[in-house]
Amino acid sequence: MKKIYILLFAFNSILGLKLSAQTEIEQINKTLQNYIMGTANGEPELVKNAFQSDFNLYLISGDTLRIMDGKGYLTRVKKGKKYNRVGKVISIDTENDAATAKIEVYFPERNMVATDYLLLLKIKEEWRIMHKIINLKTHRQNQNKNLDKQNEFNLINKTLLNYIEGTSNGEPNRLNKAFHKGFNLYYIKNDTLSIIDGEKYISNFKLGKKNNRIGKVLSVDYEGDAAIAKIEVLMPDRDRIAIDYMLLLKIKGEWKIIHKSFTSKRYS
Repeated sequence: MKKIYILLFAFNSILGLKLSAQTEIEQINKTLQNYIMGTANGEPELVKNAFQSDFNLYLISGDTLRIMDGKGYLTRVKKGKKYNRVGKVISIDTENDAATAKIEVYFPERNMVATDYLLLLKIKEEWRIMHKIINLKTHRQNQNKNLDKQNEFNLINKTLLNYIEGTSNGEPNRLNKAFHKGFNLYYIKNDTLSIIDGEKYISNFKLGKKNNRIGKVLSVDYEGDAAIAKIEVLMPDRDRIAIDYMLLLKIKGEWKIIHKSFTSKRYS
């Protein structure tokens, strides 16, 4: 009988975790639908509720990084005006209070497809989009995928290794190479959004000083000149496992991390 109770307890625990994860996905999807439907149907309040207040949009134009102010973006969504855009959620990945999403938006009149990669955090029980990066291409370009995908993944992985090995081995020059100037780190502390300045973050890693961090790339997804990555970092000395989500853009032939969010859990 004792074994049956143990098995039932284990089953219920696993079931509880699955239901909890499913609920989080549903809540994240609600935020994403606010963005998708709000921009399509001219509902600026829905869009505003989907994003955190200081969000920006990032994309590559003519091989150069272009930054669009989020507040200016919201003013372009006119109340009651219908927009001919069809959005759908491609994927969601979440760990604790951090998440990423990939959205595809088709513009029939322009025959264009936009891929949005989004960073999200759970702030006071509400999922909010921190920032988004965009890759824009014609529908035909979207159908004819880049044949040399492995080479592109290698280039992205090179940037991610500059981050992983740079933080582990005390190589701030590699961190400066991995991150775009002006990046920030985002995380949740006491149910509130916290932001770490990127330059200050890099200054914490002293040249030649080793750190007991063991990082590995869990996943990469990219479209054109935009990408998102998930990284796991084991920190045994701090009894922590960190999960990093990265937004990346290819600027003048080099992949750069635009922003990073993270969450963590106990190592042991």
